[in-house]
Amino acid sequence: MKHNVRSIALEILDAVLTEGAYSNLLINEAIKKGYVEPVDRALLTELVYGTLQRKLTLEFYAAPYIKTNIKGWMRRLVLMSIYQHVYLDKVPDHAIINEAVEITKRRGSIGGANTVNAILRNFQRNPLRDLNEIKDDLKRLSVATSTPLWLIKHWNTHFGFDTTRDMAEEFLNYPDTTVRVNTTKITPEDAIKRLIEAGYTVEQSDIIPECLTIDGPPIVQHELFKHGFLSVQDASSMLVANVLDPQPGETILDTCSAPGGKACHIAEKMNRTGHIDSHDVHPHKIDLIQYNITRLSLRNIHPSVHDATIPFDKQYDRVLVDAPCSGFGVMKRKPEIKYEKTQKDIDTLWPLQLEILKNAANAVKPGGVLVYSTCTIEQMENENVVYSFIKQNDEFEIEPIQLPVIGEKKLLQVLPQDFNSDGFFIAKLRRKCK
Repeated sequence: MKHNVRSIALEILDAVLTEGAYSNLLINEAIKKGYVEPVDRALLTELVYGTLQRKLTLEFYAAPYIKTNIKGWMRRLVLMSIYQHVYLDKVPDHAIINEAVEITKRRGSIGGANTVNAILRNFQRNPLRDLNEIKDDLKRLSVATSTPLWLIKHWNTHFGFDTTRDMAEEFLNYPDTTVRVNTTKITPEDAIKRLIEAGYTVEQSDIIPECLTIDGPPIVQHELFKHGFLSVQDASSMLVANVLDPQPGETILDTCSAPGGKACHIAEKMNRTGHIDSHDVHPHKIDLIQYNITRLSLRNIHPSVHDATIPFDKQYDRVLVDAPCSGFGVMKRKPEIKYEKTQKDIDTLWPLQLEILKNAANAVKPGGVLVYSTCTIEQMENENVVYSFIKQNDEFEIEPIQLPVIGEKKLLQVLPQDFNSDGFFIAKLRRKCK
């Protein structure tokens, strides 16, 4: 049964902002179950992501017009309506108000419908509130980019104002769609040719040859994806396997693997040779890893449940620790992260990350490689963890990372504005030969 697209968007916003649900999963579920017409799928995504990405800015615009306490869902409906008025060109103003009023009525609030109608009519009659009312630079940047003030201050301390501004503005953009070519089945050149023939625009990465930036219909509906020739993966995430640099026939350990994208990339780079143990602490996530293994026809990955803080029973040529982290690097994909996470999350994560890294280090053969990565931009979770580990483990040393275009880096911190990709951190460590 099809539903009103704005009603579905509001339900998703309610779940994300009050129950801690993930926006991307709920959008995908609504589309998969056919709750919205195919023609409305893009609008659903725009309404949810746009309202979440601009939430603090929208609250600034709405503040003068909300004179009384209104229910939380009604406030979110007002914000979503204001988002359409300010940022979307194709929706007439009267339609925005009518839709909001009807949604309020369907939710059983006639009085609320009158309130929503009054708020939105007053908002539309007046000029848009000027952000320059905010005199403090950091506060103004916080509201303009809809980034909590504590994060702006935090980043300003570590990165400086200009980089903080660029980063906060970049997080308002949608990420490129990038796919990884399964080079065990097809060459990047052939994949490019077939995608172009299917109507996609394609650009090959000059850093990662198997990484293609594409624009066109949903790639998961294309035969190349369905038959395991391509995987959807962010460009920054693909850097990890390239830094690990697995060689044919080696033994590899991926300690925190689900959903298995990096393990599968490693297996592809080894051309299905060698042996990869792919672990995750959550039993239900092993099915996700196995799904990717099966779709890509990879036979050298062996997934199983294992807690990365518990010792491993053998040693490997190369070990990957893609550690659980705050996720601040992926806010283009999950904008709700910036409202949910706090400084406490960072403070509690890095000791766990260090514990996992120290445990994984024991599984590295002498002369072997240990790669530590996160999808965050937080120095406490990144450089702090690596240098703390090196200080406590003199058997290991930092090995510089060499990549095309990027050049040589002692530690690689990718910011979201660098390649229109996710924020990511990667460190390459080598165990000294005895």
